[in-house]
Amino acid sequence: MLLLYLFSFFLNNFIGSNLFLMRLFVNRYYPVFINVYTIWILYLLFFASFRYSPTILFEIKTVPFETISEYSTEVIKWNKLDFFKNIFGNIILFIPYGFLGILYPKLNQFRWMVISFFIIINILEFSQFYFNRGMADIDDVILNTSGVIIGFFIYKKWFFIKGR
Repeated sequence: MLLLYLFSFFLNNFIGSNLFLMRLFVNRYYPVFINVYTIWILYLLFFASFRYSPTILFEIKTVPFETISEYSTEVIKWNKLDFFKNIFGNIILFIPYGFLGILYPKLNQFRWMVISFFIIINILEFSQFYFNRGMADIDDVILNTSGVIIGFFIYKKWFFIKGR
């Protein structure tokens, strides 16, 4: 999350005032950033030590908003940090992927962005279940896809305003 903040702060404050420099920076460094970021996300999802525990129940949750509801009614009573990490973390972690239209012009179209990431996130969720690294949860798919959509709209609004 710190990496995302530093990236956006640097882009906005140091390069955002000059459109040419901004586009040069984004075209040159965004590919490096997104690749390193993706490796970090995959590490967190599959290899980080907290992902495996003999007490974690590995299951598939298919009821939309069930986990979100549980977190908002039960978990927030006992541990507000877990609530924010689960709900907002799942959204925030996927915001940088909304900017992939920079690299792949087809992903500048909202429909292709949402369809592509809906499929990718489903593959990630079922891979977590298959490799016993967590549960496949439809709420994670909803939250992650929401993050990509938010990132897409930030990207579209940002480039529209900066391009004037």
